[in-house]
Amino acid sequence: MLEVLIVDDMPSQVDSFAATIPMDELGVGRIHKAYSGQEALRLYREQNIHIVITDIRMPEMSGIELIRQIREMGRKVKIVVISGYADFEYAQSVVPYNTSGYLMKPVNPDQMRETLERLAEEIASEKKLQQQQHRDVYAFRENLPALQGELLNRLLYGGGIPNAELERKLFLLNLPFSLQQQVGMFVVRFEGKLQEYESMDKQLIEYAVTNMAEELFRDAFHLWFCRDANEYLVFIVAAKEGVSSPIRRNEMDVRAATLKKKAESLLSGSLSVVQAENGSCLPEGIPGLYRSVIDGMRTIEEKRQGAFLRIAGQLDRMPIGTLTSLYRPPLLIHLLDTGNWGAAEEKLTAIFDELKSKNYPPEHANEAYFAIAGAYQYMAHKRGKLLSEFGASSFGLMPAAPSLKQLEKWAFCTLHNLRAQSDDSSEKQASLVDKVHRFIEDNMNDNLSLQTIAAHIGLHPAYLSRVYRAETGNNLSDYILRYRMDLASYLLRSSDKKIYEIAQSIGYQAVPHFIKLFKAFANMTPQEFRDRAGGS
Repeated sequence: MLEVLIVDDMPSQVDSFAATIPMDELGVGRIHKAYSGQEALRLYREQNIHIVITDIRMPEMSGIELIRQIREMGRKVKIVVISGYADFEYAQSVVPYNTSGYLMKPVNPDQMRETLERLAEEIASEKKLQQQQHRDVYAFRENLPALQGELLNRLLYGGGIPNAELERKLFLLNLPFSLQQQVGMFVVRFEGKLQEYESMDKQLIEYAVTNMAEELFRDAFHLWFCRDANEYLVFIVAAKEGVSSPIRRNEMDVRAATLKKKAESLLSGSLSVVQAENGSCLPEGIPGLYRSVIDGMRTIEEKRQGAFLRIAGQLDRMPIGTLTSLYRPPLLIHLLDTGNWGAAEEKLTAIFDELKSKNYPPEHANEAYFAIAGAYQYMAHKRGKLLSEFGASSFGLMPAAPSLKQLEKWAFCTLHNLRAQSDDSSEKQASLVDKVHRFIEDNMNDNLSLQTIAAHIGLHPAYLSRVYRAETGNNLSDYILRYRMDLASYLLRSSDKKIYEIAQSIGYQAVPHFIKLFKAFANMTPQEFRDRAGGS
């Protein structure tokens, strides 16, 4: 509700003005009355005044002096000036104080109402705008760490941000870093049980570690951090003295080691820290520093937890290839779909043997996880269940895979549960051949082909063709043709359908083509076959 202050040295005028204000209509909750400038200032300080209506000529303190002192207080308020005709030029001196209206005595009640209605609308609009600005500021502050982390992630991978844009973003995101500034880097990896937390709990752990890092480094260093695609915490460090100040290596070492010790004690878990021995310039040197510490992290064996390494320069980059066993036919999903459990287990063994035999980066374990999880989810959903119903829940849609040991345990455990429930089920899963035959029977009059059948079954056409031939000894296309001709023979014998109707019902829109195929199959035309069948 609005609060209005009326100021005039004549009480009758104040009462008259107050009587003309439609309080309910304008949303006015309270009207304050003052009979001097000093009294008005006291009320203004004590109350939350939205609109001030004041006379210009008053003894001791004029209306102009009152307005000046109100404006010096800095609060936003709407001010309406009232004066006689003779005071018009004198009233012009209030213009610098941003008044909102001017009413001449005797005040017309309609003009007073119109003025106050306009001011009430302005106040409502300003309040709404202020609330939106407060929401925007709050949202920005809430998302500031994420925006800062997103920018750093772009720099880690050589995002190619123009210097002018990067400089502007550093300023807008309140990052106390400068272009060409010497920076260092270290990376934190959570290990053991700290990797097994759910997403929300893991975020709280990361929040605790970054808070500890800021406390340990803030006296001498600026920090900038993010979570990278490997789910490591990456920290950029810069000395506070200036852009050209070198990174004080010993001080940085002590703080990083203290962070490791303090975090492990607080979180009751282990983590590894890899620190770049040398510094580099922002932003050009960031990708090189990042590659060196990530390659250093990969040299830490999985069974060796809680390590602290310093990496001098860049290590030799490991060649990046593909996981041969993961994509070598038959794929895991195809083996599961055909119920070939023994071969599926051998497939998993080959995948993990390859992951263990080469020093693959974490992304390869991530790649294997999603491929295996996708195959398992397909099998679960096909049975009308969630994967979690088969005992071992998946690791979820995460940006990086868990440890190789965790991933292997989960993969084999879930496979055994899928197999056990399949074997124990009273309703056996239909074989691949049965599913193919059923689809052909249900879609005879559609555009039936190897491609459409393979798409329905969820296999590659070439693989489906090989499996079908291995199971039946026949080509799938031959079976489709034979089934169509057998059905056509049955319809020619047992129905009164016209030849073109039979052709369309089994998937042939071109009648001459159907007649040609049927003649090759039965050594006679469809009409000859019908005539002979009718006469027999």
